[in-house]
Amino acid sequence: MRRLTLVSLFLSFALLAGHLPAQSPHLLAGLEAVFNRPSELAALKTPAICFLDIQHPDSIRKQIEGKSIEDYRGRRTKARIQEITGLPCLLVHFSEVAPQQLENPLIKAILISGRSKVISKELDARFHPLIREAKVPIFGFCGGMQLISEAFGVEVRPMRRLHEGEKDPNPSYRPGWFKEWGFLPVKVVQRDPLFAGLPSEIFVRQAHAEHALAPPPGFVLLASTAECRVQAIKHQDRPIFGTQFHPEAYDDEHPHGKTVLKNFFRTVGIIHGTEIESRRCVTP
Repeated sequence: MRRLTLVSLFLSFALLAGHLPAQSPHLLAGLEAVFNRPSELAALKTPAICFLDIQHPDSIRKQIEGKSIEDYRGRRTKARIQEITGLPCLLVHFSEVAPQQLENPLIKAILISGRSKVISKELDARFHPLIREAKVPIFGFCGGMQLISEAFGVEVRPMRRLHEGEKDPNPSYRPGWFKEWGFLPVKVVQRDPLFAGLPSEIFVRQAHAEHALAPPPGFVLLASTAECRVQAIKHQDRPIFGTQFHPEAYDDEHPHGKTVLKNFFRTVGIIHGTEIESRRCVTP
């Protein structure tokens, strides 16, 4: 009995220290085939990109109900990353990995997904040190940018209540709250290589009802909208980027997000070539 108690204490300490995945064993039940196995991170023999999925499993199940797993947005993003970079991309869920597993030197960048709801603040907090220390380039989309912001101490809140008579673009999500939804204009307020080859106003996919209240300390504000000031950020000294919009959700009519992704991978040295800045913008 004493030995079992000691083992339990060791496991609890290891979990708190971030050495073991913090999850219910049934959290991803039925979704295992959607993701690469964490063991594949350690088994890497060549450079790769890691797409760290922070989406709630309930939302993933809803997306693929009655469909192929390839219909999951995370799988589509994985394929797009591989197409852009020419490198393999491992899609892993953050409830299945410890942050230390992402420090493999063959992982050349970590992209962090969006999400519709939080699994737990405790699980989020386990990845804050990895984000703050940024030994590898990191790019967070939507909820991923919010996770980066919280890692640096910035609060994330709902945007505002809808005004009387104001149309809700997606009443099934956070009803009664203002949200930016669909392909919408975003103003570039600080010219940066992330927006090379793009105009001062870009059209990109939005899908959020929450926002970071300010750029995190040490970050530069790159883009804004009238309702959401913090639309794009980058760290002054570390290769950490974030967008409130979804650059990975581009289409043929709205290709600006793809250009943003290419510019990120070019900026951190994963792909090569140059884009010509088509015009300049002035920081307000």
